Amino acid sequence: MKALRISVIGCGYLGSIHARLWRQCEKASLVGVYDIVASCAASLAQELNVRAFSSLEEALDLSDAVTIAVPTRFHAEVSCQALAFGKHVLLEKPVAATVAEAKAIAEAARRAGTVVHVGHVERFNAAFVEAQRFIEQPLFIEAHRLSPFRVRGTDVSVINDLMIHDLDLVLAIVRRPVVRVEAHGVSVISDSIDIANARIEFAEGCIANLTASRLTPKPLRKLRIFQPNAYLSLDFVTPDLEVYRLIQEEHPANISTLSPGMPTKTIVCEHPHLNPTNAIAEEHRAFIAAICEGTSGGVSLEQGIAAVELATAIEQQILQRVPTLLRK
Repeated sequence: MKALRISVIGCGYLGSIHARLWRQCEKASLVGVYDIVASCAASLAQELNVRAFSSLEEALDLSDAVTIAVPTRFHAEVSCQALAFGKHVLLEKPVAATVAEAKAIAEAARRAGTVVHVGHVERFNAAFVEAQRFIEQPLFIEAHRLSPFRVRGTDVSVINDLMIHDLDLVLAIVRRPVVRVEAHGVSVISDSIDIANARIEFAEGCIANLTASRLTPKPLRKLRIFQPNAYLSLDFVTPDLEVYRLIQEEHPANISTLSPGMPTKTIVCEHPHLNPTNAIAEEHRAFIAAICEGTSGGVSLEQGIAAVELATAIEQQILQRVPTLLRK
């Protein structure tokens, strides 16, 4: 089967990573890159020995599919143009800056009838992939996603920059409607929210407590899941997974110091082996499989929009609590 022709739109930090990994993908051929800043595209194209397109239209004409890694405020414009050309799209998170823009992308995707995946890459983190075997009935979820301050990403709040990852994960884990949100946050360095906490209540009782900050000296990306008789601890940086389970055992009748048959509760810790993988490369494979084989392993546009809707609700509540937050 002929390799799919891939172009990367946006040659910044994430776009460069995507381009380098596409260059290594056996089932795809990176044909070129495009950036509104021509020197950025030229530099990356020279490194990877591919074409630096002179326009977005040229990139779309010569590609079957594109990765879009431009700033969030341009997601709707670029995605809708790619979809109008009938291209498959892997769109970096968040889907768009607003829910209205995200829905405009969804309408363009409906008309195009092509594959659109959203780059919620933590779904492909080895810790989260392995954790799926153990998640049964989550009752409480706690997430901390902390990062040092970087100018990159401050075009959106910390909610859409960092917390959006955990919002997507929680929605994927719980799969129940959100019934209540309580959120707090502050702006410290940038002109938008830099640290935020959200308490999300789902139908049937599960609670998720999420904290995101871009003001800490060291990165921390952890998720903890509590359910009947089990506790899971995921570290997305390492990555690593620990599973603590409560096991009830019957004592044998020949133990004289205990009542025969008396159950005892024992906590056991499992430390599953994780296969070392590159999460973005796995995301690429899921995207290619969806195009070529019709599989559904990636993060759908509908799932990406659900995360944006929840992020918007959280941000709006914070701004309502502190209406002068962004009026510096």
